[in-house]
Amino acid sequence: DMVASRRIQDVGVVLHRRGYRETSLIVECLTAEHGRVGLVARGARRGGRNSRLEPLQEFALAWSGGGELHTLTSAEPQGGVQLQGEAAICALYVNELLLRLLARDDPHPEIYPLYWACLRRLPTGEEREPALRRFEYRLLEALGYAFSLDIDARGEPVRADRAYWLDAHAGLMPVERTDGETVSGSALLALAADTWTSAADRAQARRLMRAALAPYLGTRPLESPRLLKRLRQMESSGR
Repeated sequence: DMVASRRIQDVGVVLHRRGYRETSLIVECLTAEHGRVGLVARGARRGGRNSRLEPLQEFALAWSGGGELHTLTSAEPQGGVQLQGEAAICALYVNELLLRLLARDDPHPEIYPLYWACLRRLPTGEEREPALRRFEYRLLEALGYAFSLDIDARGEPVRADRAYWLDAHAGLMPVERTDGETVSGSALLALAADTWTSAADRAQARRLMRAALAPYLGTRPLESPRLLKRLRQMESSGR
């Protein structure tokens, strides 16, 4: 019908690509207005224009067809980012989060600018972790899974000198003890304000967001942490 076959245009970035049949690719994209879309790039493995559909690059996309997978009709490069080493693996991590957490054809227009804001901070070493933590939190927020960073589950302001435990349903619970499961109020306030002064706050924010994301990621391990570990092993042995 006309609705199923109409041509749709949007700007998007490649999150992942894999071979499909003998000559084609299935390309998962994050788009500005249509959310995550699955596109079949016919003949892309034979070369030609659509063979350039690489991750971290932005394209003006057009597609048609209904159902779970659409047919890519054009992809014009718009630029993107060039990342290497740890920065590239961190970008892969961001892509993996989106592939796990976003359903196809479920628009979230606020996520697309968050994605590029995160990627542009990744080349700078000291910006990398804050950028990832902010993206993780804002992604949960966009999907309706977020918890308040500055108000605890009882409605009290988060205090820098207190410890908190994250209850996935209720939010931040103030606790008396501090252990491997808790996070300091100072780390929560640093995450809320996107201002980072201590390595301890960064480590605790990383642990907090890992716990916050876990219920939504499924049981299959992400690929990016394994790649990052291998890269660091190679770098340390190289030295």
